[in-house]
Amino acid sequence: MSMNDNDASGGDACTQAAHWYARLQTLPVSARTLEQFFEWRKGEGNREAFDAVDRLYRQAGTLADRPAIVAATEQAMTRSAARPVRRYPGLGTMAAAVLGVVAVCLTTLAVWPSGGEQYATKIGEQRTIRLADGSKLTLDTDTALTVTFAKDARRISLAKGQAYFTVAHDAARPFTVDAGGTRVLATGTQFDVHRSGDRIDVTLIEGRVRVSSADRPVAQLQAGQRLILDGSRISRVQAIDTAPTTAWTQGRIVLDGMTLKHAINEVNRYVTTPVRLDAPGFADARISGSVETGDIGSFTTAVTAVLPLKAQTNSDGSVTLRP
Repeated sequence: MSMNDNDASGGDACTQAAHWYARLQTLPVSARTLEQFFEWRKGEGNREAFDAVDRLYRQAGTLADRPAIVAATEQAMTRSAARPVRRYPGLGTMAAAVLGVVAVCLTTLAVWPSGGEQYATKIGEQRTIRLADGSKLTLDTDTALTVTFAKDARRISLAKGQAYFTVAHDAARPFTVDAGGTRVLATGTQFDVHRSGDRIDVTLIEGRVRVSSADRPVAQLQAGQRLILDGSRISRVQAIDTAPTTAWTQGRIVLDGMTLKHAINEVNRYVTTPVRLDAPGFADARISGSVETGDIGSFTTAVTAVLPLKAQTNSDGSVTLRP
């Protein structure tokens, strides 16, 4: 490879990582180049910088479509065009692409804090989002949230619905989820937040989080614990089996111990043609089992098998349960 060995050692870690990424993507790669790369990666912050470039390169297609990013990137490229450019024979479009990703990375940090990136799902839809810091968000049905990154903070605002958060560790940039007046603070962990009206359910799967309400500390959760905040009412911290709470990430609803009324509400979250109960006396009846999200047929079949109810399909596709 004809690229000078010193080219990947100049500039900041992000720039060096971009050069190394381009070199390793351009075949053939010699044993000497790999040895130099592994030695460079031992340097402080270099591994993290390389991983960031790798993530951004994979996400570049998505980022490039955003108008704010396109405009900022064009400005960055215009400024760069006025400067002398070192040319690296053999790297071609890969080097340009990777350096473009670095420009997107830098301009993204400048754009996001102003308004944030908005994500949403429709009824019955689920969506997984990978953020630039390595964190992952999984949005459940009918969910809306905003992601805002700054140099010293990572903020999520959950407007409605439910989301599962897998947070990349970064003590210098705390990860917070705001849902109404409730705030969940984490640095690196996995947790689930469900917002339905004034009720906020926080379930911790791994690590630790601190929960506050109206800027007042409420509790620190440990793995396997849940806290419910409903308006001014705050439940005690509960030790629970987290599997039923997170079953939705696998496309299932676990009904064990639910009242029929609660179960119907859960099933209806995933459909536009709901199940209705025309038998008030059965609202508090307990049922068990699990069904796939959006599968009304299996749910009503299971209910009518254990309770003296019949399922009537209406002209609009909804189903009514009655004696």
